Amino acid sequence: MALSTMVCHAAGEWVSIQDGGKSMSVHVEGVARFNMISSAVLKVDGEVRRLRMNGMELSAPVAHSVANTPFGKADMSTVTLEAEPYGYTVRLKRLRNMQAFTIQAEFHNRSEKDVKLRAFDLIDAMHNMPNGKIVEDPSTFLVTPLMRDFPAQPLSEMEKNATDAAIIYNPEGKGFLVGPIGPAEAYTTVEIRKGSFKSLVGMDDVLVRAGESRRSEEVMVSFEPAKESIDIWTQWVAITHGARRHRGAVYGWCSWYDRTTKIDAAHILDVTQTIKDNLNTFGKGIIQIDDGYQKMDGDWSGNEKFPQGMATIAKEIRDAGCIPGVWFAPLMIHPDHPWAKANPDAIQKDAGGLERFSNPNPFHPAGAKWIVPDHPESKKFLFNIIRDARERGYGYIKIDFNGIGNKFYDPTKTRLQIFRELYTLYREAAGEEMYILSCLGSPTRGVIGYIDAARVGPDSHPAGFKHCLDSVLRFQIFDNVWWQNDPDVTYLAPKLKSRRVGHTPEGEGMWRTWHAINTLVGGTAMISEPIQFPDVKEKWRNYEIMRPGSAEPARLLELGNSPHNTTLGFSANRPFGDFAVYNLYNVTEGKKSLSIDFEAAGLPAGVKCAVYDYWENKVVAYASDSYTTKDLEYLSSALLRFTPIQSDRPTLVGSDLHLSIGATEIENILTTDSAIEVVLTDAGAQEGSLTFVCEKVLQKDKAENCTIRSVESLGNDLWRVHIADRVWNADQKICLKLK
Repeated sequence: MALSTMVCHAAGEWVSIQDGGKSMSVHVEGVARFNMISSAVLKVDGEVRRLRMNGMELSAPVAHSVANTPFGKADMSTVTLEAEPYGYTVRLKRLRNMQAFTIQAEFHNRSEKDVKLRAFDLIDAMHNMPNGKIVEDPSTFLVTPLMRDFPAQPLSEMEKNATDAAIIYNPEGKGFLVGPIGPAEAYTTVEIRKGSFKSLVGMDDVLVRAGESRRSEEVMVSFEPAKESIDIWTQWVAITHGARRHRGAVYGWCSWYDRTTKIDAAHILDVTQTIKDNLNTFGKGIIQIDDGYQKMDGDWSGNEKFPQGMATIAKEIRDAGCIPGVWFAPLMIHPDHPWAKANPDAIQKDAGGLERFSNPNPFHPAGAKWIVPDHPESKKFLFNIIRDARERGYGYIKIDFNGIGNKFYDPTKTRLQIFRELYTLYREAAGEEMYILSCLGSPTRGVIGYIDAARVGPDSHPAGFKHCLDSVLRFQIFDNVWWQNDPDVTYLAPKLKSRRVGHTPEGEGMWRTWHAINTLVGGTAMISEPIQFPDVKEKWRNYEIMRPGSAEPARLLELGNSPHNTTLGFSANRPFGDFAVYNLYNVTEGKKSLSIDFEAAGLPAGVKCAVYDYWENKVVAYASDSYTTKDLEYLSSALLRFTPIQSDRPTLVGSDLHLSIGATEIENILTTDSAIEVVLTDAGAQEGSLTFVCEKVLQKDKAENCTIRSVESLGNDLWRVHIADRVWNADQKICLKLK
């Protein structure tokens, strides 16, 4: 976020250290007023001890200085307290360019004994609060976890812990965000209880030796509007964790839902040939082999179903112009693997010292043991797994089953540090050019800076889209900030005879919702169908309209303002005219109409907009300031484009070539008094139509690497231009005459 867009607040100490260093105070007029303390929780000689600010002695006067942050300067107050033989330092930074502060603490072990540091209760607003309230009416504030997908609830009702971050806002847009900003020391938790909160830093009983100090994660509390607070937080984390975004999003095919572990080389090569022969449909994307190819977990060479070997398969895929991809679960190992038997100390144990074991299942009938990620022998073994994939010619790896356990070789490292060291190793083994997708399910800061894409939801079985959307919509805030979001695969129809994995019982409306949102996410755009079969071929166009994912980043419009995730989309600024695209999703049982506020959606006030419905492929209304859909069935959506009509010039108002409705498949539109030239990208369907508002008569002229089939008057100055024969990976444009 540019600093020029932020509100510059007065230097008044609305947040400060009070009581001679014993507490801190926050007072944001009309929003919140509370006191807070900070503390550390230790384990010394088997006993738990807590060091609280208000129970310690000041060792020196509160010091004041100026600190630099990624978002400008901050006024910093530092206090160090003592409770012999330990010390505790708290640093409070009040940012000058926005209404936000950060807190970081440091524990000093000045004793002659090693201690275990269990946690920091870094921000404790629950301690000694009158009536436990931090705001006047907690029932009017909605708590939305940002890294968990459980439902948002009123502050007065929520009694839960939220991983890392949460936003707490009322309907007037007043409230705050709590979340960690670095330096990737430890995971944090926002504990919500009785109308108040704590921000805890889990230090995982790390060893702090005699004479050493250990710092906490730094946590931010921002009172800016919700969208701005989220942008500040996600970007701050991206900076401190070194986010890796230069590779962009990818598209392609994955074997998992097509054949699960029953995959074989013949099927992979059939898919590869189908893609090679039909580049105008599929382009040249990822062809990713999932679970089922390996000899055993831990031996990731090809089994008897891949007699050519994995290197030969990778070469065949590369020869087709695509990027070969492969799935791994590096930490999972077959119980009979020779390495597991030779390295019992490198196998994860539970608190009682027993080896962790995953029970047998249809996909892994022998069950599995789990590798300690930071054991010296483990590091060599894990490095070789990833290096071997690179040497076999794979350019994309999907890393799954990231369970690192809770007991590590190095007692001085937190779980977050171990996770990040593991992914540092993966990236070093893979090299800079390898595209890495981490299959997480829920976001974690553990992989930022090492991966290119992250799974942000559960497996997208055709019968589980509703559950998937709870995560995919909530976690859209991380896309193209921390990584490229991976919503998992989509499908080409609700049901196909040749598909083995099942169908979507909710029907066409649910499938359309998932297909559209999967595309609007703008991250990975993958399918997992037996594409060479005739019934699937009939639905190929449904892949074309989502390839690649949307070029315009989407956002969840009501995040923080509503417990329901209904409206995902974007407003786009283009030289040829601005517009907005939103998918309005009915998440409540029964039929329901949904409304969208144009100002909130990034559209100009008081300007008439054409409302184009993608699935109906027509302009369904004109509206100003707001629009309400027709009644939508439960789990169904309306995918709409809103285009301001601000002059008498010809205006593109719709496209059914791509689900982003003009944001991805249209590069530019050039208009003169007598002609329109539309420059297309190679995204989207081979055949479809563009819809224009134009007072003059439109006539077809010429086309390059595509064909204008027809120009049809729809009445009321609306025109539909039918395009076909689009050539992938070639410059495309159409020219129309104005009469």
